[in-house]
Amino acid sequence: MFLVTRLERCRSFVVFAIVGTGVAFVTSARAASWSTPVAPPAGCGSSLAVNQSGAMVLAGFSQTGSGVQAFSVEVCSSSDGVHWSGPTIIGAGVAPAVALAPDGHAVAIWEGGPATMPDVEASVRSPSGIWSAPVLVSAVPGHPLIQMDGSGNAIAAWSGTALATPVATASLRAGGSWTATQVLAPMGGTIGLAASAAGGAIVSWRSHAGQIQAAFGSVLGNLAAPVTVGGTYGALHATQVALDDAGAASLAWRTPVANWIVTRSPAGVWTVPTMLSGNPVGVGAATAIDDAGDAIAAFSVAQATGTPTYVSRRPAGGSWGAPVLVSALNDQGGVRAGGDAAGTFVVTWMTSAGSVEALTIPPGGSIGPGGTIVGAGPSMALLVIPGAAVAEIGAGIAKEAVR
Repeated sequence: MFLVTRLERCRSFVVFAIVGTGVAFVTSARAASWSTPVAPPAGCGSSLAVNQSGAMVLAGFSQTGSGVQAFSVEVCSSSDGVHWSGPTIIGAGVAPAVALAPDGHAVAIWEGGPATMPDVEASVRSPSGIWSAPVLVSAVPGHPLIQMDGSGNAIAAWSGTALATPVATASLRAGGSWTATQVLAPMGGTIGLAASAAGGAIVSWRSHAGQIQAAFGSVLGNLAAPVTVGGTYGALHATQVALDDAGAASLAWRTPVANWIVTRSPAGVWTVPTMLSGNPVGVGAATAIDDAGDAIAAFSVAQATGTPTYVSRRPAGGSWGAPVLVSALNDQGGVRAGGDAAGTFVVTWMTSAGSVEALTIPPGGSIGPGGTIVGAGPSMALLVIPGAAVAEIGAGIAKEAVR
């Protein structure tokens, strides 16, 4: 357990974070400077992708008629997050995910097909902005996630909404066709997916027996056999996973009573799970890792005053440090975290007033309380790319320059 002795909405004092008998002294990170949120067109708000030039694609779905499958998958595009085109209907289905390559081509993937026989379908957008007709990716249904490497190769992973459905994956080489489906587990759920610019990939999930498992490999497919990284913990929400170019990873999940995290070395060795906190709320811990192997975990804890947010840091090859309180004690959690290869980390949470607040931690910077109000919540996505952080919140898309 941990205790923070003092918190104010101030950025100039020292926080004392106490874990057991150790005391960690940290000073606050700098305040962020976020743009005014810009609302994208309606219907494009469930999945956000950003590339290094600042171009963005949003994918969503909306009901267009009666019946279970009467939903259209819609996409919107922007060169800067301010001026948007769309929505454009690219198929029929629900739960779309989207990824955007450095050259501007994009891939959207979703659960489609008839209600009696759902499947997974996808469409590719050329750099010129033309979306292809939907193609069948797999007859194994599920709600997909998708990530890309630095060359524009994509990997998707999916499972159903129940733990009795398979965990599956398929890959798409830039300019090529989808690979055959690889079933990683016959039954599982609460999946996470991460890819590195160098082409590594990792899929995480909760097995049907309640174990936390992960499979590592290439974005182009052929992931290794899964390994169990956590015991029978019964993850309640999607596992959160982050991966760097060397193959180091951090993987977090929430159980009914605690937030947990493990890390993977570049050599493929997983640590014993660390309990970050008790009294978890929301989706659990969020995590990010840089190319040096330094990682952070951000999480919210249920307390009598509210659900404040804490951040813990782990240096490469080290142990998780004392959690530092970064929010007000009466804030509402809803934590998200992101980072870039150079070591900039960004954490967001919901304030007591329902706004999204962001804390930016520059490379080598300390972690301290208080952030910058980004805009009205809720928080839906946070992406950090070289030079910028992008947040999708209730008020729209907001950006911050980072280093």
